[in-house]
Amino acid sequence: MMSPDGIGHLLRGLREQAGRTRRDQAEHLERTSGRFVDPENIKRWETEKRLPIPDWHDVIAEGYGVPVEEVRRAVVASRRYRRLVSTSVLLEDQEEVSPVERREFLGVSILAAGIATEPWGRLAAALAGPNVDSQVTDELVEATAHLFLSEHHIPAKLLADRLGGHLETLTALIPRSGPHRQALTIAAGETAALAGWAAYDVGDMDTARHYYKTAALAGREAGHPAVVALAMGYASYAVPADKAREMLAAAQEHVRGAGYAAARSWLAAREAEEAAASGDREGAVRALDRATTAFDYANPDAEQAWIRFYQRPRLDSLTVSTYSQLRHPDLGQAAEDALTHLGDDDSKVSIAVLSDAATGYVLSGDVDQGVEVGRRFVDAATTTPTTMGRQRLASMAALLPQQHSAARDLTEDIRAALAA
Repeated sequence: MMSPDGIGHLLRGLREQAGRTRRDQAEHLERTSGRFVDPENIKRWETEKRLPIPDWHDVIAEGYGVPVEEVRRAVVASRRYRRLVSTSVLLEDQEEVSPVERREFLGVSILAAGIATEPWGRLAAALAGPNVDSQVTDELVEATAHLFLSEHHIPAKLLADRLGGHLETLTALIPRSGPHRQALTIAAGETAALAGWAAYDVGDMDTARHYYKTAALAGREAGHPAVVALAMGYASYAVPADKAREMLAAAQEHVRGAGYAAARSWLAAREAEEAAASGDREGAVRALDRATTAFDYANPDAEQAWIRFYQRPRLDSLTVSTYSQLRHPDLGQAAEDALTHLGDDDSKVSIAVLSDAATGYVLSGDVDQGVEVGRRFVDAATTTPTTMGRQRLASMAALLPQQHSAARDLTEDIRAALAA
């Protein structure tokens, strides 16, 4: 048996996402690493007949386009799963182990490993007798945080499968979680919000809305308004500007306490973007001022896992987006700041930052620089396809001045990418 969140599923999903055969993938790894790669090794890794040794982790990470930490995590999950299956087989051979003991071991151990995503695993989890203890709760909360960090790099479709299994695990445990009910309900709400974002990323708006409503319900049930704010922040991308402004203003009221400065900054910056889209210049400037002030007190890496994407480049890009719609005189400088802070970031955040920076340059009159950054944006958006990326590609194609030859060429490239 293969681990549901192990190296086999990860590598196969990424290979299929790239449209490669196993032989193609082996050749691709050879080109990126300069090392010989036997196609049979690709098969062994994907079927988990053999796990990649540490010497190959960096090669795999570069060749598959994921952080090396994600590769190591998946290998650890596969190794842990092997131990679990091996132990469960031994249990079947021990007559002195009672059915109740066996059931409790399988249920709790599967949950502690974070792998209750197969039907038999969910059933074992549902049948487990005792309440969840603090160790299992801590590991499930940690697994929820890891899913948010994975979202920065993992394709939405691949991530959605993991989120669905994790949410079912949490759902099965909540009714008997005792003193840990609030922590697991919060984790379930955060997972549902991220599942909604993944559904939005692949264009499934109905599913996204259902997940967002479920996330908000979990936040209210747990007495944890920040989860409600998270769901509203994600949902604001899929509604008209006036409605989005209302949602984002309300969401900020849910993150007024200590430790939520980054969340307040993100929601305020999004409000500024939507206010500018509505033509409210004064409202946009005020919201952006609140976002900038809040960020001065923010520490995204030490706050909630779901806000860690919101580093300085993302605030910069939202500033550029707001300034673009306002035709603000500082638009060009804001675009330059966004690129300077972005550096070599290759996460999904770079798609938004590059798009906003390219738009800012074009609208400020520096079409040559806008086209140069626009090509970087197109590369990023086509490497990791998302609904938001496609929307931004379409917007850029409509913006580029066709009397400029390089801009005209970029427009054709964008149209080809959208038609693919």
